[in-house]
Amino acid sequence: MKKRFLPKNVADHTERRNPSKSSERKRPIGKIVERFENLYGALGCRFEYRESKIVQMSERPSSSEKCKKVKTCSSGCLSMEELERKKSPINPYNRAEYPPVQWLPPDVEDTDTSIPCPERETFPMPHIHTVFCPPKDLQKKENGYISATRAKEDCREELARKEQYRKIRDKVEKAVKKHKVFLIRGELPKLKKALEDRGWVQKYESTQTRSLPYGSVTYLEAKSLGDIRLSDGMLNERALMFTMLRHKAPDLIWDCRNDFVDWDCNLKSNTVLNRYQKPAAYTSKLGMANLLQESHWLYELDVADVNCPRSYNLTRELSAFIKDFRLTAAAGLLKWLVESARDGAVDKDRDTFPVDIGQVEFALRRCEECVADAKHESIDQPDPEVSEEEWNRFCDDHNRVLHKENEIPDCRSTPSRLQKAYEAAVTVLEEIKEIDSQYFLNGKRNVWIMKPSHLCCGSGISISHDLKEILRRAETRPKEYFIVQKYIEHPLLVQGTKFDIRLWYLVTCTFPLTIWVFREALLRFSSKPYTFSSYHEAIHICNTAIQEKYDFERRRRRKRGDVIEAAETVRDQGWDCEKLNECLKSMGYKGEPYYDTIYPRMAQAIVMTMLAAQESMDKRRCSFELYGADFMVMEDLSVWLIEINTNPRMHPPSSKISQRLYGSVLDSLVKVIMDLPINPSSDTGGFVLTYMQTVPEFRPYLGPCFFAIGKSMTLHEQPRKKRQERKANICSPWSKQNRAWTAPPTVARLRDPKVVDFIDYLNSAGCAAVN
Repeated sequence: MKKRFLPKNVADHTERRNPSKSSERKRPIGKIVERFENLYGALGCRFEYRESKIVQMSERPSSSEKCKKVKTCSSGCLSMEELERKKSPINPYNRAEYPPVQWLPPDVEDTDTSIPCPERETFPMPHIHTVFCPPKDLQKKENGYISATRAKEDCREELARKEQYRKIRDKVEKAVKKHKVFLIRGELPKLKKALEDRGWVQKYESTQTRSLPYGSVTYLEAKSLGDIRLSDGMLNERALMFTMLRHKAPDLIWDCRNDFVDWDCNLKSNTVLNRYQKPAAYTSKLGMANLLQESHWLYELDVADVNCPRSYNLTRELSAFIKDFRLTAAAGLLKWLVESARDGAVDKDRDTFPVDIGQVEFALRRCEECVADAKHESIDQPDPEVSEEEWNRFCDDHNRVLHKENEIPDCRSTPSRLQKAYEAAVTVLEEIKEIDSQYFLNGKRNVWIMKPSHLCCGSGISISHDLKEILRRAETRPKEYFIVQKYIEHPLLVQGTKFDIRLWYLVTCTFPLTIWVFREALLRFSSKPYTFSSYHEAIHICNTAIQEKYDFERRRRRKRGDVIEAAETVRDQGWDCEKLNECLKSMGYKGEPYYDTIYPRMAQAIVMTMLAAQESMDKRRCSFELYGADFMVMEDLSVWLIEINTNPRMHPPSSKISQRLYGSVLDSLVKVIMDLPINPSSDTGGFVLTYMQTVPEFRPYLGPCFFAIGKSMTLHEQPRKKRQERKANICSPWSKQNRAWTAPPTVARLRDPKVVDFIDYLNSAGCAAVN
């Protein structure tokens, strides 16, 4: 049987039972103590050994108990010297407690004699770790205990974890003290980095509560963040911050989800939010269309002006849309006739014509009636009666001529009749051009686009020129689901490809309205050349979410080797605003077309749209919002507002251009929101203050002295005297004098006139009464 060395207390107990064997037990213990003392001395550390005695369970060692330092003589016997324990003068509870010595079995050879003893300068830890720092728990292996090298590594890892924890705790405490805790519902690494560079700390939340209004429920679990300790032994900073900040309300909340949920009513008034509540009144397709119908009252030269394709709500404006659709088709057929005759495609001296000449005369009569109504010349005339059958037949002929050229039959006609129709069409089109502001936008093909009002990323969009198909699609959806908008048939093309412009702007205050517009815009190109032979979304819809699908398909096929890919498209060439400006100059446009014409018109459209939406916007003080406005440019460089996105895509980037712009926009936004209120002269990055509303005390059209002359009126009868006495004896905290005003603060409607009694005004001014 192999001998095993026991701890000191067990050795003392054995000595009492068998005094003859006490010397055999003491000698090996002395050698081991001497060995550890020499090793610790070589490392520059101090080793102390405390000899404990067998005591009863109820007895406790007193504070005056003395420790004895172990010394060995040449013969191997032990001698003890009493040494007083020193108490910490700074903290009486911070006393050195030495762990028991872990003995090694005699049959296990220790190849590494180094003992873990980290330096104070590297890991400043409490006093308990300055004397002896072994691992907390010795892990056993198959062949015995762990080596001293492993113990040293475990000790250093534990100290590193404590240092990491201390740094995270200090950072969180500093951020909480300075109110710099932010919460992001989504994924925006650029915004996170910009805030963390300014000392902000991110607050995380569990997966179960990310779809709920913030503050509506209590969340204390975060399984999606992982364990506190990572696989490499270090601490999980995200999980640790979640634990520290789970009961702390954030000072900034950024919600970048599409399914936006209104904020909870318990949210603090000083919490900064990146969204205004209920923005659908002006950012949805139907909401923006309703607002812009009356936007002409807010027009201001070189400040506020907007062009938007006309739109219809089929639930409420079905008859108006059908009338507009038919009149646009009639004008489109006349445009086709005039352009074909000028280009030589139609010979006016021939006896045959691609369409029945009666349909051309029908279109002429309808356009003349439209001009007469616009000029108020048909007030005393009865409305012409046109049957549905006649309109349907005309629309079918229009579609065959403009969209199905191979199915056009030759119709008999006379040259004189055709010449007369041509001359009348030229005259009518000139009159329509004067009364219709969207004459050039209409084109001749009568193409319309259907968009879901509340969807984004190009979802559910369809294009058609058939009235029956448009009505059939609208019937399959709920009410007010679709908005029908006139399609821009002649957009500005770059290398035969359609594109639109995404311009970001920031609203930092709704009253007075303050708008910041970003200097540079994002050009979004289609993947395929522009044509009307197909209404495929890759040709006509420039949304990034739509075009990325075809980029992925092209990469997948190239990897598989099925298709030999052609030359790169315009979308792959990385176009920016500077490159577009140079392209327009090469096409013959004078000056700086983009910077002098396109960009100012986009900024004016944004200002006018937000002025129209100001009444519907939330008047919260600590709120701001980033918008993305989409514009189309026509061949005459006229700018048309397509839609406004309340949650523009900022991650992930789809190209090198978007990667650069996304980061620049978010970094500039943080400068405007965080740096500018502290330092008015700080840099605002790429954002430029485009509009700041001036709110006078009185409106110019009302004036400060608008009086009504007359006799003063008594609006309410005086109460009886007894009733007044009875009320006077009642002391209620909810009486009119003591009642507190608990309604939320609102902004005064300065457009409402101030009604002032003329007699009271004269009496207060000290003037004589006027009869």
